[in-house]
Amino acid sequence: MPLDPQAARLLASRKLSGARPLAELTVPEARAATRSYIALQGAPSDVAQVQDVVIPTGTSLRARVYRPYGEPPFACLVHLHGGGWATGGIDTHDRPSRALVAASGCAVVTVDYRKAPEHPLPAAVNDSWAALTWLRQHAERFALDPDRMRVSGDKAGGNLAAVMCLRARDEGGPRLGFQALIYPLTDAQCATSSYLTNAMGYGIQADDQRRYWSPYLADTAAAHHPYASPLRAADLSGLPPALVVTAEYDPVRDDGELCAARLAEAGVPTTLNRYDGMIHAFYVMGGVLSRTDDLVAEIALMANAHLGPRQANTPL
Repeated sequence: MPLDPQAARLLASRKLSGARPLAELTVPEARAATRSYIALQGAPSDVAQVQDVVIPTGTSLRARVYRPYGEPPFACLVHLHGGGWATGGIDTHDRPSRALVAASGCAVVTVDYRKAPEHPLPAAVNDSWAALTWLRQHAERFALDPDRMRVSGDKAGGNLAAVMCLRARDEGGPRLGFQALIYPLTDAQCATSSYLTNAMGYGIQADDQRRYWSPYLADTAAAHHPYASPLRAADLSGLPPALVVTAEYDPVRDDGELCAARLAEAGVPTTLNRYDGMIHAFYVMGGVLSRTDDLVAEIALMANAHLGPRQANTPL
């Protein structure tokens, strides 16, 4: 279908403002550009409590816990933010996380994993894993239900969320009951047809995404490892039910759709939803794109459909 009118206006505005492609920016400039998305996110949703914590990993790993209104213990969705493994953080995803809490009634935890190029693979994977295992062990401290943990992520965070599911399966836990992969990056090859058809003109460019892979991998041989390119995993069976979201006008669209096909072939209950007319990063543009609300509602609906039985109340 044609480009969504709201997305078209946003892209036209960015072009008039002289916004440069990410591939032309230095790392500090790219990080500042990613923070500019906050201005596109609208007013923050009301939640019961927001708590910043430091996870004791030896690297001062920061996380932010959002609790909903209602009676604990709360199901928990650990969200891993996007930004090409080099930009973004818990602040750029604060308002989207609040919206997801309000829509789902689940707690949401965001993780400020270490970034490339200063910290290439496996730093982000290890930090995400450390956060998951620590939260599982300390769930009662935050009034969370340790047996109702889920994982989600957008862009590079979608990659990390998929990797967390693989690692949890391979290493015997923590058990994750659901995964939401929002236009995930699943293969370092960057050679699918959507990289050609959506190469330029839709916000993020194909070259932008290719640029992010190189410093993240550091060693090009790592591109073949499933914890870098989850689409290359030999076996995707035994993973939690998945929601995979893609955007029609997105260079990485096929990454998600090929992943969804592989998951379904492996017997994983999988829902694939391509948002026609949408562009990359629309999850973090809720103030200017109305389809963002649809996406948040869909994640909330699917997460709640896979919550599992609730434990007895956990004391605060």
